Amino acid sequence: MGAWTMTGKARANRFREALAAVSHARLGLMAATVAGLAVLLTLGDPGLSIDEPLDVRPGRTYVAALQARGWRFFERGFVERVFRDNAEHPPLGRWLLGLASSLGEPFQIMLFGADPTGLYVLSGRLAPALAFAILVGVVAAESSRRWCRAAGIGAGWALLVMPRVFAHAHLAALDTFLSLFWTTALLAGVRATAPLASIRASIGAGALWSLALLTKIHAWLLLPILAIWAFTRLTRQSAFRTIMVWTLTGVGLFLAGWPWLWYDNLARWKAYWGTSVQRATIMVEYFGQIMADRDVPWHYPWVYFAVTVPIGLQFLGICGLVAGWRQRRVDRFPWLLAATIVVFLGLFSTRIPVYDGERLFLHVFPAWAMLIGLGFGRLWQRWGTLRSRRYLLAGLLVTQCYGVLALHPFGLSYYNMLTGGLPGAQRLGLELTYWSDAVDRVLLDRLAAEIRPGAGAALAPTLYQGQGILTTTAALVRRDVVLQDDEAAKGSEWVVISRRRAYWKPDLTARLESGTGQRIFTRNRQGVWLSALWHFPRAGPGRDPAARGGYQDRSSSSSNAAAGLSTILAP
Repeated sequence: MGAWTMTGKARANRFREALAAVSHARLGLMAATVAGLAVLLTLGDPGLSIDEPLDVRPGRTYVAALQARGWRFFERGFVERVFRDNAEHPPLGRWLLGLASSLGEPFQIMLFGADPTGLYVLSGRLAPALAFAILVGVVAAESSRRWCRAAGIGAGWALLVMPRVFAHAHLAALDTFLSLFWTTALLAGVRATAPLASIRASIGAGALWSLALLTKIHAWLLLPILAIWAFTRLTRQSAFRTIMVWTLTGVGLFLAGWPWLWYDNLARWKAYWGTSVQRATIMVEYFGQIMADRDVPWHYPWVYFAVTVPIGLQFLGICGLVAGWRQRRVDRFPWLLAATIVVFLGLFSTRIPVYDGERLFLHVFPAWAMLIGLGFGRLWQRWGTLRSRRYLLAGLLVTQCYGVLALHPFGLSYYNMLTGGLPGAQRLGLELTYWSDAVDRVLLDRLAAEIRPGAGAALAPTLYQGQGILTTTAALVRRDVVLQDDEAAKGSEWVVISRRRAYWKPDLTARLESGTGQRIFTRNRQGVWLSALWHFPRAGPGRDPAARGGYQDRSSSSSNAAAGLSTILAP
């Protein structure tokens, strides 16, 4: 009878665990649905970022070449033609972008018309939007499973309303993919290193790690992190076996997934590892100074980690660290999350190039969201039945969405109250925009409405040849206008300007200071302009009618372009 009782209890416990797992998964599914809809409904709002064409074009090439060649796609000569000019990153993210762009192309044509560039970047954005939805769901479900339902809600919401993370989810680039694959590989690796985990779990975790490896070079750092974790949890023999299976699986699938490394192995492997050091220098504006990416102070990543997440979420994250410290003897997982964050912030505090604010360590924010969820969950449990305090805590969490709402669609320009918001960042001389996303359709449609057919127009700054052409919209093409790169800005009648001052050329600055032009339109957030449309009237009686009536700034954010020069040019 006792045996039957014990069996019944075991079955009941397994049933409760199964119900709990369903509950956690349901929470994750709900969080993923909310996140996916939030991004999909606003997918076309940000302007074309600098890297999007550089990532979508190779992906479309991969897809088209595979369709045309079939298995011959993997022949040496064809591999060299397809991958030669885009081997600075592994191909998985670009495969996903190319697939989304190609599959979404007919729908984009039907809804919005043909893309004059032929890249269909808007369709490509569907892939990172889906990746972000999955990521939010995974973070919410895992936090709920490990700690409590409130922690899951807090973690999922925190990741959703981090303005810069949310903004990246709209862009057809590699960073959101890395965030998803890094996070899932980390979580799967932790499960694979549990004392009773099977070899199958190690193989599955290694397969997920290979997805991160096939996205960006950053993923290699998971190897030492997980190895240290395994040796602190398992016997030496078990840890070694687990890490070996995990590593062989991950590296094997990585090599299998990148045909470029199948040929000239040593030379290309060496070149791959050299991409982090042998690359073009990126200029950075930081506290009023313009410097090379290798020369930024050690505190650059720490400052950007601190000032690009809403301040209330930072408070909850600190609460999560405190809770993790208090329970460190029974649950060391929070400190693994913290360690992954510190590893990358520490890495980018060295002479390794770092730029674009938070972008190069974007994948640490899901771990921070989980710690935020832990902090929220512990406060929720601690306050027990005190309904008024729970209302206050819930209100604190909900109001952290202000940054997303206030800055959208320019979330990459978000700064929290530690800087005084975006106006404070302007006063401090921090980078106000770095990826040209503020040159959006609203600004370019205004240019199409103002410009005379065939007039000259340029985009400034541009970081590679043809960026202006790739930014040209169908509305501009109908006006017989194609944006030129910033070399043409010194003589173009119209200039579209992104406020990335580190790349403003002296002749552009001199032209803006000359007082011969007028600022027609700006895109602003929190009283700070991020992109602008400038007109420099032609001399003589046949000048553009849009220029008649003086040289006043016609944008809504300032009065006179010449008299208000400090407002226009200075931080």
